[in-house]
Amino acid sequence: MAHSLPKLSVVIPIYNEELAIRENVTILVGALNDIQRGGKNGVVIREWELVLVNDGSTDKTLDIIQEEAQKESRIKIASYKTNRGRGHALKTGFKTATGDYIVVTESDLNWGSEIIGQFVVALEGEDVDIVIASPHMKGGGMENVPFFRWALSHFGNKVFSIALPGKFTMVTGMTRAYRREVLESLDLESEDKELHVEIIYKSLDLGFRIIEIPAMLRWKKPVPGVEIRKSHFKPTQIVKHLAMSFFIRPFMLFGTVGLTLLGLGIAMGVYLLILSSSGTPVVGRPMLFAAVLFIIIGFQVLLFGFLANQNRNLKRQLSRVQRDINRRRS
Repeated sequence: MAHSLPKLSVVIPIYNEELAIRENVTILVGALNDIQRGGKNGVVIREWELVLVNDGSTDKTLDIIQEEAQKESRIKIASYKTNRGRGHALKTGFKTATGDYIVVTESDLNWGSEIIGQFVVALEGEDVDIVIASPHMKGGGMENVPFFRWALSHFGNKVFSIALPGKFTMVTGMTRAYRREVLESLDLESEDKELHVEIIYKSLDLGFRIIEIPAMLRWKKPVPGVEIRKSHFKPTQIVKHLAMSFFIRPFMLFGTVGLTLLGLGIAMGVYLLILSSSGTPVVGRPMLFAAVLFIIIGFQVLLFGFLANQNRNLKRQLSRVQRDINRRRS
């Protein structure tokens, strides 16, 4: 591919990671140096930078990464005092990063440092704009991940695979790689983990190309007497992700509700018709009123779902028009 070598930015959001962040930064610096030299994958970059975003940590995280930045000039630090959530941290990192390729991964390196080189290879060798690391596709997997967390990830992403075109297996994950053009084209609003989904559906709206690559998510095994970092998972994220899936494809919600009500109404109507044909009077029965009500409401909900879907398609088209206008201006 005939073009100048890319600059690589790796963005790491951090919150209360004092137990492992020093070691992990050292690993990341070594991995980035290896990639710049050609490394295992044979892809060379022009230069790199490591963008560490301190999302209002209350422990010694900021002190530690500042010490590491004094040792390595290619480490950039963005920091603020109040914890604002992963989405805000990522948007801060995107604004700070100056690379042609921007890779985001977890500060605990549960995806491994090798994933960075794999992302660069995918962006160099494929006609794509976003690369997603997925443990749910063939060749990927999870190790030492509690069943509950695996189930939430697996079935949550199944829902999004229905809501989004492309049959993706990992929409909610943070570990990804982007071409700079993608992030510059998106008007991102989310402040927490739902940002991962927002990026995907808005990128698809604009026609960007997205692929997944298989990856292993490895949690560290608990060791008695050894303190490990705590998970920052919040159950409220489940509700937020479900709400966003219905926003992306409104007919998923309204179609399901409308068809259910319509089906109930028709079933009750058929039952009453059978009773009436056998000579049993049905006039004045509450079930008759309920059947008519369910059918009417079911049709109305289906109509509302259709209109919401049309509105979503219109917004998608407007997003593309706005992107084209911005490109002509630049």
